[in-house]
Amino acid sequence: MTEKYYKAINWNDMEDRVDKSAWARLNDIIWEPRHVPVKEDKKEFLQLDEPVQEALLRAFGALTFSSGLQMKNGLEQIKVDAITPEESAVLNALQYLESIANKGYSYVIHELTDSEKVKNTLDWADDNPYLQKKIHTLNRIYQGGDALQKKAADVILETALYHSGFYAPLYLFGQGKMVRTAEIVKLALRGTSFGGIYPGYKFRLGYKKLGKTEQVELKQWIDDLYQKLVANEEKHIELMYEGTGWADDVKHYLYYSVNKTYLNLGFQAKYPDTADTINSTIEKGVIKSAVFEDFFFYTNDHSLTKFKEIK
Repeated sequence: MTEKYYKAINWNDMEDRVDKSAWARLNDIIWEPRHVPVKEDKKEFLQLDEPVQEALLRAFGALTFSSGLQMKNGLEQIKVDAITPEESAVLNALQYLESIANKGYSYVIHELTDSEKVKNTLDWADDNPYLQKKIHTLNRIYQGGDALQKKAADVILETALYHSGFYAPLYLFGQGKMVRTAEIVKLALRGTSFGGIYPGYKFRLGYKKLGKTEQVELKQWIDDLYQKLVANEEKHIELMYEGTGWADDVKHYLYYSVNKTYLNLGFQAKYPDTADTINSTIEKGVIKSAVFEDFFFYTNDHSLTKFKEIK
């Protein structure tokens, strides 16, 4: 008798029906950056104040830098801990969408400016000590953490840390400016939203199986990690938005986003920042960019388990 090493996957008989729903939805949101005519924003871009131009380019430089970790290492390492083949398939889809978003961030920089500024922007990201520290911290967890630690690291990057870069295009979009550039972020957000919600859902399943002492220890580990990452991100924000006068508003938006991270993991929000405390212009940009399943409308009562399953 032939020894059985593997089994055929029966997608109609899954251990977790969320995987089927997530897979279907992720396949519905595949996109291609070059179909968005970002170059038509270039004239308007050149009319922006110089510090705002610089901040917008740096924001996309930071996004393509940070997204590279997810595309190459983060999701790949999370996939190692997948419990079912279907979960692996969903993470494959998330990794593909991350690759598309990564290309999209770089595409914006190339469409808005000349080759010299493209190089300067990417060099700025590579030489940014706070970006390097963030990615080094997260990658160390991806390479050496346990399954739940890796998911917790993933969720804060997808749900919160990316948003310091999203602020610039969404803020301008809230003013009715750079609408095609914002379209790239709107498309990317559909993937990053799932990138926070889906691993967060899987985190909660694993967390519930831990003993009380293990839960307390893991929660403290998460609090310590997040405190360190937020402190580093605050410095990154000051550097990225230098000269714009936006830095304090971006930090409030960061804290608001970190609260969403905690909710994704099943915990109480950490900061007092809510939609009522963030800048009204960024709120307008956020609401105009969002769809029902987006991160922006996520609460513990609105998770993948409550999505209407696609047949």
